[in-house]
Amino acid sequence: MELEKLNNEVLRKIGRNVMLFQQMEHILKVLLANGSYSGYISELNTILEDRNSTIRTQTMGQVVKQFSENTFSAPKETANGPEELKEIWMSFRFTIEGDDDLYEKRKNALDSIVAERNELIHHLLPKWNMNSLESSKTIELYLDQQREKILPELENLKALAKAMQEARKELANFLASDEVIDELIKPIDLAPLRNSLIVAGLFEFAEQEARPDNWAELNKAFQFIVQKIPKVQLADDFANIKKRYGYQKLSKILLASEYFDLSEEPTKKGGLRVLYRIKPDLDFID
Repeated sequence: MELEKLNNEVLRKIGRNVMLFQQMEHILKVLLANGSYSGYISELNTILEDRNSTIRTQTMGQVVKQFSENTFSAPKETANGPEELKEIWMSFRFTIEGDDDLYEKRKNALDSIVAERNELIHHLLPKWNMNSLESSKTIELYLDQQREKILPELENLKALAKAMQEARKELANFLASDEVIDELIKPIDLAPLRNSLIVAGLFEFAEQEARPDNWAELNKAFQFIVQKIPKVQLADDFANIKKRYGYQKLSKILLASEYFDLSEEPTKKGGLRVLYRIKPDLDFID
């Protein structure tokens, strides 16, 4: 009984760490895709879409390498626009100024995280003897220590994402259209919501339990999330979302993420059943 309980806890912590690594990778890709670009206003959406399409297929190691080189370096010369402008042309570059020592320090820290991620995903299972109490205790300790390494770097990335968001907002003062600005900062604004455990749970339930018509019952999805996510973490997730976005109902969170469609259908007893589905044209990495 003790071994079974410990093994279940180890499995939970594996999932927890995997989720943390996924959050880091997503934020890194958002920062890299949106940290440097230039072009005509009318072409910016296409430019950013192309960058996202390229970056979303890259490994975490590739993304970390590019991110370190592009972000922790001395500012480079700003790209010059065309000699004859046909409309507003814009250039944006987000960097952290520093010397070679800063670059090496941040590069080594992120490289270490990539190594930790690869160790967890590719090499942990052969080291874990699930029939041994001592082995399970060792793995549990390793996972807790790994989490302590991940969290500071994750917070650093969140801070950078927030700083870049603020920089992009300042740039908004130079642009005429509020709609254009919304399109530029939306990926960063929605990143914390889309990275939440709640949205991940909604996505997982829809993938696993959707009906043949691709719709899933929201009430059952909530039950799934409550069972899957530890109570304290779930409460923190709801609290963070409410504080940042003002949403506390699952249906509001679902729609705000822009990952899902929401619908209703009548029940045999005369009530209404709330349904949701993953948007048919959605790539979740996006």
